[in-house]
Amino acid sequence: MDNNTLLFQDKGSGGFKDVKIYPNRIEVLKKGTFGGKHTEIVYLKDITGVNRIKGRSVFLRNRLLTACVFSLSSRSQAQEFVNALNMVM
Repeated sequence: MDNNTLLFQDKGSGGFKDVKIYPNRIEVLKKGTFGGKHTEIVYLKDITGVNRIKGRSVFLRNRLLTACVFSLSSRSQAQEFVNALNMVM
């Protein structure tokens, strides 16, 4: 499996417009404050585990002991997001 194989995709909610999981990274298309969009990348080698799922939001722990929060479209999509992460990690 190469690093460009898409494992999970969700349209997200709120400021998160597109959430994608690849074998080595998580890409998030975020909406800016003035209507612009930008892509944020979180590499899976920096993620140490899933902290919790609260509703549509998934909280991940990283090496800096801070939380990465991803807001997905539904609770079932949040669970699928965690399942895809567990498959890769």
